[in-house]
Amino acid sequence: MSLLIDMRNPEWMTDISLKTFISASLPNVNIVCGPPKFTMPEIIMATFTNTFDISILQYLPNLRLVQKVGAGVDSILADPNFPTSIRIARMSSSTQSLEMAEYCLAEVLSYQRNIRFYQKNQIRKDWKQHSPLCINNTHIGVLGLGQIGRKVAQLFLKYGFKVSGWSKSSKSIKGIKSYTGHNGLETMLSHSDYVIGILPSTRETDNLIDSKMLRNFKSGAIFINIGRGNLVVDNDLVDALDDGILKAATLDVFRQEPLPLDHPFWGHSKIAITPHVSGWNVDDTILDIAQNYLRLLNNKLLLHEVDRDLGY
Repeated sequence: MSLLIDMRNPEWMTDISLKTFISASLPNVNIVCGPPKFTMPEIIMATFTNTFDISILQYLPNLRLVQKVGAGVDSILADPNFPTSIRIARMSSSTQSLEMAEYCLAEVLSYQRNIRFYQKNQIRKDWKQHSPLCINNTHIGVLGLGQIGRKVAQLFLKYGFKVSGWSKSSKSIKGIKSYTGHNGLETMLSHSDYVIGILPSTRETDNLIDSKMLRNFKSGAIFINIGRGNLVVDNDLVDALDDGILKAATLDVFRQEPLPLDHPFWGHSKIAITPHVSGWNVDDTILDIAQNYLRLLNNKLLLHEVDRDLGY
């Protein structure tokens, strides 16, 4: 039995570096790096990041589990050609969750303190002062209260912001108002100065933030998306910014990555873009790969196995 590592994302993590990290926990396991080029019946588990290359399945007749290095599995779930017989697992990293919460805090504070405004003024050599916004009068609305969303909400609460959240099912988090359902979503949006998207990609969340939903946003609100790019309809977001419904947007995730060079987001004066970097390090959960390999062999419950019906 063998494990395949086919990451295809060397800027983040190479196949060899991941193999080195987990091989100590799998001393007697053959770990193969890179895409297979011939039939490999011994491979029972494969790891990937970003998008899984379904074409390699022709070389892996006995593949039983695909392990995502990271959290999101929407691309593989959306592929109608991916066999339902192959199980899927994701990661749940507390380190990455904290990084994503810090990213959101940094973005909000940059708006609160007019940092981007001053950056533009520096280019124009324009000395103009603006008063910062008060944290205790600022309301943060978090879309999605899973592990990452909970961490985001709690970090903002710690810094003195007013915080509420919306999720599929009601959550009990001390100090944070929890909303559910369509009416709950509209209510939360209507009083949030910042709306932070951290929802998984499911049938229910695809295109959730469209022109109709954007009209429920508080006038002058700022939208931050670190979850999935298909949460928001791109053209509707641009229209909402142009029409003054939203003040600004920070986007770390997109429908197509890398973002196409001709996409209107690039040149929009009210949009800040980062290249899917809000959460980076997953060292605290990398060994889940080795654990899931051993659990697969021994027919034990997998760590963070994906429910196809729920989408996460």
